[in-house]
Amino acid sequence: MTNKRKKITRNSQMLHKVVMVDGFPGCGKTMLSPIISSFDRVEILQYAPHIEQMCELSLLDAISDDVAESMIRMNCDQLIYWVSMGRHANCRPSDLTSIFRDKPLKHIIRMLSKGDKLVPGIINKNKPLLHLTTHMLFPSANLLFNALQEKLIFFEVIRHPLYMIIQQEKNFEMFEGSRNMHIRYSIDNNEYTFFSKGREELFRNSNSFEKAIYSIEWYFEYLFSDYDKRINVIPFEIFVKNPEEYINTISSQLESPLSKQVYKEMKNQKVPREQLNDAPALEIYKRCGWEPPKYFSEEKELDARREYLSLNISKRALSILDSLSERYTSKFLNA
Repeated sequence: MTNKRKKITRNSQMLHKVVMVDGFPGCGKTMLSPIISSFDRVEILQYAPHIEQMCELSLLDAISDDVAESMIRMNCDQLIYWVSMGRHANCRPSDLTSIFRDKPLKHIIRMLSKGDKLVPGIINKNKPLLHLTTHMLFPSANLLFNALQEKLIFFEVIRHPLYMIIQQEKNFEMFEGSRNMHIRYSIDNNEYTFFSKGREELFRNSNSFEKAIYSIEWYFEYLFSDYDKRINVIPFEIFVKNPEEYINTISSQLESPLSKQVYKEMKNQKVPREQLNDAPALEIYKRCGWEPPKYFSEEKELDARREYLSLNISKRALSILDSLSERYTSKFLNA
């Protein structure tokens, strides 16, 4: 008898569509995600660590495509199933995923209503859009589209490297602690985060600021490549100042019209705004390194950030940072 390998599959799916708002830490996802949630039929934003972990394992060649794709499909079904009947609803008021930020009465009614076997029929009738805010999935876009096909709507928020380094530097303390939910692996008893693959010695011998730069370098090489045209790339700098073209694209992709609720949420997020850094003063932003703008000049803001970093990193890291900044500006802001 031939010993054939079993292929892991999931042919049946209750998911209608899923909209992913993805990006590198500090890019502005939590500015865009509440705006996305304000469109009709779009569910409250949720995080998806299991989907992220499938993608990270795939990047490390630690899982086969059929397993990863099936688990991605299964997790999307599980998340839309849970949110549709209020299971695992987040009632913590300060969290970005809290029901108190998104029509709380709707979610309370769901928690008190019948669920289980009735839910797939409700999903089929109402066609809700599962809404996920994800981290660093751009390099795994092919895997996600293979898993979800036409059900996936993918928005990638991008931003100048100098605006993301402070948050990413703070993240390295988390990456190496028990709160970390990103995939780690070990070589010679040294543990690394998934994006260190192939550059373990460089990461091992670098400080946290340099590690932040090298992780951004890894990510931006995918952004600078010829990526899948199904990905909707949204430069933060353009969107927050001139959102009209992008908000119309979002409306079209979601097949949901612009409404008073959308414009209200844009106002809450200070979009459009004069200064890039003029964000709402949320505690989560402050914890991630956000500070009110010090200058009325974007150029001076960038120069101040570069000067601060130059005192904490090697010449090699600074050279890489300067190159990333120039390439980002050329490709996405001066196109």
